[in-house]
Amino acid sequence: MQSPGFLVILCGLALAGCGDWPDVVDPGGNVTSGDWPKLQPLGDLGGPPGSAWDESAAFQSLETRAAQLRLRAAILSTPLTDQDSFDRLRTLLSQ
Repeated sequence: MQSPGFLVILCGLALAGCGDWPDVVDPGGNVTSGDWPKLQPLGDLGGPPGSAWDESAAFQSLETRAAQLRLRAAILSTPLTDQDSFDRLRTLLSQ
């Protein structure tokens, strides 16, 4: 036996096919009318345009960022007992 919900969905889909197609404005031009993008080697994608990728500098900056985040996590994990400790925490985080 068919469920009544299935019949309702089937009838709704059949009626939706009877509607008019909406008028869509033609954007003009062709999707491929512009130049194709130029492919870059993967090594050049990490730095600013026109510069060579320096893997050691990127790794050092990543390590520096990780150390800063670990320090921030340690600062945020300190318990706050009063307004003075809250103010000290805010001062440390603003540096």
